[in-house]
Amino acid sequence: MRSSASPWNAAVIFSFAALLSFLARTFIDYGFVYKELYPSTRALAILTVITLSFIAGWIWALLAASHNSRRAMYALLIYGAIVVLHGAVTLVSLCPSPCRTAWPIGEVVIWSNLVVGVPAIVAIVLRLARKAA
Repeated sequence: MRSSASPWNAAVIFSFAALLSFLARTFIDYGFVYKELYPSTRALAILTVITLSFIAGWIWALLAASHNSRRAMYALLIYGAIVVLHGAVTLVSLCPSPCRTAWPIGEVVIWSNLVVGVPAIVAIVLRLARKAA
């Protein structure tokens, strides 16, 4: 039986936190950004389906990784990289810090993408490297 402090659990926990950070960012974006970018209902509906599919895949990867699936860990690595990239691109080009979109919550959520996403990636890489060795 694995201990609760095992790297596998740390990777899953950080990935779950990254999912929550992504969800918070999605809520902010839906409320303040997507209305301007996608004024039609049809475009928002398509974006909603794509976002829900993305989140469903992430939840599947979390569940599978919690049952020791290496393939799911690789999926979580990709999801974590997307969260970090999303936060970094926003801070560099879309809304440099301090970002006034949904201030101050928007700023906190953007930074949380990095603060939670980077440890998630590190924990996953460490876990995958330990298993490979």
